[in-house]
Amino acid sequence: MKHRTILHIDMNSFFASVEQAANPFLRGKPIVVGGGIEKHSVVAAASYEAKARGIKNAMSTWEAKRLCPEIIIVIGDMNKYIHTSKEITRMLVRYTDLVEIFSIDEAFLDVTDTKDRFGGEIAIAKSIKQWIRERFHLTCNIGIGPNKLMAKLAGELKKPDSLIVLRPEDIPGKIDKVKVSELCGVGQKLEIYLAQMGIRTIGELNRCPREKLVKRFGAVSGEHLWHMGQGLDNSPILPYYHEREAKSMSHAYTLPRFTTDMGEVKNYLLRLAEQVGRRLRRDRCKGNVVHASLGFGDYQFWGKQKKLEDYLDDGYEIFKIAERILDLESRTWSVEHRIRFVGVSVSNLIHNLDQVSLLPQKEANKKVLKAVDEINDRFGEFTVERAAIMGTVLRKKTGMVSSRSYRYE
Repeated sequence: MKHRTILHIDMNSFFASVEQAANPFLRGKPIVVGGGIEKHSVVAAASYEAKARGIKNAMSTWEAKRLCPEIIIVIGDMNKYIHTSKEITRMLVRYTDLVEIFSIDEAFLDVTDTKDRFGGEIAIAKSIKQWIRERFHLTCNIGIGPNKLMAKLAGELKKPDSLIVLRPEDIPGKIDKVKVSELCGVGQKLEIYLAQMGIRTIGELNRCPREKLVKRFGAVSGEHLWHMGQGLDNSPILPYYHEREAKSMSHAYTLPRFTTDMGEVKNYLLRLAEQVGRRLRRDRCKGNVVHASLGFGDYQFWGKQKKLEDYLDDGYEIFKIAERILDLESRTWSVEHRIRFVGVSVSNLIHNLDQVSLLPQKEANKKVLKAVDEINDRFGEFTVERAAIMGTVLRKKTGMVSSRSYRYE
């Protein structure tokens, strides 16, 4: 069997570290990410400074406040964390197509066939750590092993900011006394059952006869546990990444309630158009067909598109075209219909454009957008946004900024 080289990347105190990186005031201070100090609010993530004070994930925030009165509670911003996770994932696929997203802050890479191009697995790991540190001011653990089990275990041995290599032959020495619960897949109940058999460490599991495990846990589970004890794992990397060329880019939103307020609808439309513009520029695309749509009660929809002479990627320009398409001011939407859905898309895309505009104003606007994109790339979506969006109904009434689900596009 071909020997594999697997890397496991695990971000350190991810949510809390992202908040500290984005806000210099929080660096070096005990902080937790949670929902506030309400009775039922819990700690989603704690910084290392907070962990040093005894604060743990899933602890109630009021208990965290009791343990550490000076704790700073930060309201979580999933968009910021998702954005950072996506950017890191886009970097990881430079080294291999075999990237498995294990969670929002963990990933596996199979670099068996690509490591020699980059100077070996250690060089890849160091390069990944350096990029994450320079780009986001974050640290991570990287474990390297011949399979996912050993790679993940390597990353768990020392925190934070570690780089450790493990092989099955290291079990009698390096990890003999490590708790069996550190193995991925050994939960609390299984840990109790193993303890009843006198198995509390990886070394003890390694030395346990296969027949004894099979007798206690059955053929399938027993065999699996025995293989884990030997440091063996044949599970494949399940890659998420499939490159595809987009034919159009769109964003839509279902309102939390019906509305007849055209100002509110325009605010939604502007935010959606800005999101489309961001995606177009990120993928170096422009389009010249803009489609806008509205949805009403009883699953009724209305939409229309307009083809333009010029190709565009500016969210505000997309918004102005969509606004004219919907004709929000003169139509009788507010009288005849209650609006529940808003959507905008750009299609007929062309790629790899980097042309200099002959119009000074357009070229200046292009530079502004580039600067805004760079800031938002680094610190998260809508860190910098148009004044027309700030403080609108989007953030105050609906929480739309944080309403998207965690998925990769």
